[in-house]
Amino acid sequence: MTDVDKARQLFREAGLAFPTIPEELATQLQEQGRWLFSTRPLEMSPYHLQHYVHELEAAEVRDYAVLAHSGHGVNSYAIQYYLVQGSLRMLLHLGWGGVYSDAKADAAKILDCFLMADKIVDGCQKAGELLDGQPLTVVGSDFYGSYWLAPAESRRNGEHDSAERERIRPRETLTQVLGWLTRFRARHTSSIQ
Repeated sequence: MTDVDKARQLFREAGLAFPTIPEELATQLQEQGRWLFSTRPLEMSPYHLQHYVHELEAAEVRDYAVLAHSGHGVNSYAIQYYLVQGSLRMLLHLGWGGVYSDAKADAAKILDCFLMADKIVDGCQKAGELLDGQPLTVVGSDFYGSYWLAPAESRRNGEHDSAERERIRPRETLTQVLGWLTRFRARHTSSIQ
């Protein structure tokens, strides 16, 4: 059994959906601990979302996938699905597993978010050259807020203030990205024809 198979089985047994891990990354996915699968060495727990956001902002990062469940305390637990591939930088940090959470409701929310994320992965793969190497950045967290940046956009002070981001849920952010990606592909496909 490969490590990606182990991850799928773990998620299935927990009643969770499994997100798209592109084939070229799935073959590199390695179990690095309990509920921790990654294609790269990890210096920091995936729970520390901001570390991974800052990493993307600070330097060119090679393609990778991380799939984990981590947290602390009695109710601060989340599924982390981080995918950096080609022009896509998607970091999802979705609440699941706390003492006071509703496991079925959280699993349904994760399923919904993963279905949209799968469409974004597919859309970015199809848009490939149209994105011209410019990253599409998606950050979705139940704890730290959510936002997205179209290619060539960057976060500037005040542009995405934390109070505004905290009101935006991952599902809403993913919906906005899907809408943008659909319009982007339609606009660029029609201009090619």
